[in-house]
Amino acid sequence: MKNTFPSLSVILVYLIFLLAPGLSCQVDNVSQNSKVDAIFEKYNSNSGPGCAVSVIHNGQVVFTKGYGLANLEYDIGITPSTVFDIASVSKQFTGFAISTLLQEGKIALDDDIRKYLTEVPDFGKKITIRHLIHHTSGLRDWPQTLNVAGWRWDEVFSFQDIMRMVKNQKELDFDPGTQHMYSNTGYNLLAAIVEKVSGKSFREWTDENIFAPLNMNSSHFLDDHKMVIKNLAYSYNRPGDEFAKSSTGLTAYGSSSLFTTVEDLSKWVINFDKQIAAKNPVYTRMLEDGVLNNGEKVGYGYGLGFGVEGELKTVSHTGGWAGYRTVIMNFPDEKFSCIILSNAADFNSYGSSLDVAKLFLKEKFKAKDKTTDSIKDMPTVTVDTSVAKKATGMYQLGEGWYVTITLEDGQLMTQANGEDKFQMKSKSDSVYWIDAYDASMTFVKDKNGDVNSLRYRWIDSAKKVIPLQVDIGEFSNYAGTYYSEELSTEYKVDVMDGKLMIHHMRLGDFELQPDPITADQFTCQMALVRFVKNDQKKLIGFRLSGGRVKNLRFDKKL
Repeated sequence: MKNTFPSLSVILVYLIFLLAPGLSCQVDNVSQNSKVDAIFEKYNSNSGPGCAVSVIHNGQVVFTKGYGLANLEYDIGITPSTVFDIASVSKQFTGFAISTLLQEGKIALDDDIRKYLTEVPDFGKKITIRHLIHHTSGLRDWPQTLNVAGWRWDEVFSFQDIMRMVKNQKELDFDPGTQHMYSNTGYNLLAAIVEKVSGKSFREWTDENIFAPLNMNSSHFLDDHKMVIKNLAYSYNRPGDEFAKSSTGLTAYGSSSLFTTVEDLSKWVINFDKQIAAKNPVYTRMLEDGVLNNGEKVGYGYGLGFGVEGELKTVSHTGGWAGYRTVIMNFPDEKFSCIILSNAADFNSYGSSLDVAKLFLKEKFKAKDKTTDSIKDMPTVTVDTSVAKKATGMYQLGEGWYVTITLEDGQLMTQANGEDKFQMKSKSDSVYWIDAYDASMTFVKDKNGDVNSLRYRWIDSAKKVIPLQVDIGEFSNYAGTYYSEELSTEYKVDVMDGKLMIHHMRLGDFELQPDPITADQFTCQMALVRFVKNDQKKLIGFRLSGGRVKNLRFDKKL
């Protein structure tokens, strides 16, 4: 009888045909994975901290891996199940809690928060839940406020500390709804509202309504800084040649303090996308933008920031506390997300997530032209000294923020207040590159060729200013002790070795440097200090302002 089985050569042909697509896909995956590895090469070490990464595409985890060490003392490596403090990335879970209570009809967006939190002072201006959600409340941000009050960054910041701070706040930074200023405090108050309305602790509510249903078994909001956390990545910084631990005792649940893994967060992201597709109002509400009283949009709501990268819409949030650096970056139209959790203080979470997105999305991701990159690569040219000299002077970049341009040995130099002096490389007679800033400066000329302003990063017009003449002999007029009733703390101001100094019992000593254009105003490493006089020109105190804190009042003690 004739043999009906195919020959061995035919079988091999069939096998090659069947296996080839799989082999090709496997090769592609290996190549893709190696490219992701290259992004995190610096942190793929057995001697330093690193990160955990998870990539989700079309509802599936397509890549997940850990790099570096979770614990340098015991050489424990990072894996996708390693637990991190995700800092401000936590806010979207608070946003979900509030959106759920809104959907249940238990609260309303325009409710006065004092309806639930009677301990919040009556500022004479109504603060609503909507204001807290979109960072438009005017409440002081707790990190800098408590730091000014004497808290050091490596000690306990508790939820109770934050609530006491709010209870004692005397003035708002601005009228609610008139400005957008990121305030962690607002999200702590949202957590307190969840507790008040539900009758449960915030940790209990989130465990029952978020983490348990999604089997996020390694996730919880920390409400006791002494709690032992399994599989925890410790956080580190590198002040010199050696790594150092970045200790923290933070329990700022609502704004921060969610401990979780990339495995658990992948479940959250996948479910979020499913719920958006199903038009679940609890989730779709979280994508609603905030609006100021004047109609201007703020690009933020429910713990999520809205933006554009490479012409693609993004929904994202980053976090940073102690040595933790974290991000969830979503490209909703591409059904693509990247989660990165790091325990290295120098880690660029946002930039790394974009690098991953560009790798996976490829042609869909049309990166914007980076002018600074092209300027950096331009050849350096020689500029006539008489032309370069016109750029010299002092320019105001922002409140209390100045840069001084000098000409030294035919070379322009730049120095921001409180910083070192750096060389400027001339790319034309008006465009310069500064390696130390990794950015360019462009001097703007008028029709006569004179320079009266410059452009730097997002600042379109930093005006040249004429600095005041400072009389060091008058520094002694500011000497004295200044007390804040709001913060129950005091600072001493005096003159030491010709410098005006400000001292705090717990924080140490800082030099007060005169503001170049505003009388009675000084800057220091901590903040901007503006001394206040009464109608009789008598010094009565000062007002302290920082990035997210405005006009904290200190009265001069008699």
